[in-house]
Amino acid sequence: MIDWRGVFANTLWIVGLAVLLAAWSLGYYEGQRSQRPVRRVLAQRGYALTLTSGWVLFCAGMVATESRLWARVLWGGLSIALLVERVLEWRSAPAGD
Repeated sequence: MIDWRGVFANTLWIVGLAVLLAAWSLGYYEGQRSQRPVRRVLAQRGYALTLTSGWVLFCAGMVATESRLWARVLWGGLSIALLVERVLEWRSAPAGD
């Protein structure tokens, strides 16, 4: 029988890593095309949201696949910290950014 919970849990972290790889790849291409460092490109709002989404999906997959409570708490805490950091950055950013 197929373990659908395991399939879903592992899909989360795999999709998260795929999103991170795609965002980095597009950011690298854009940086090369516009002669800007990749770090500056990835700091833009759209890329930052994509990177945060990828990390949150990865952390959610780790929470779903982990059996130890302390590790689940750590992965969940990291996910929440990433979301809080992104929200605080957006609130402090100028309106035109």
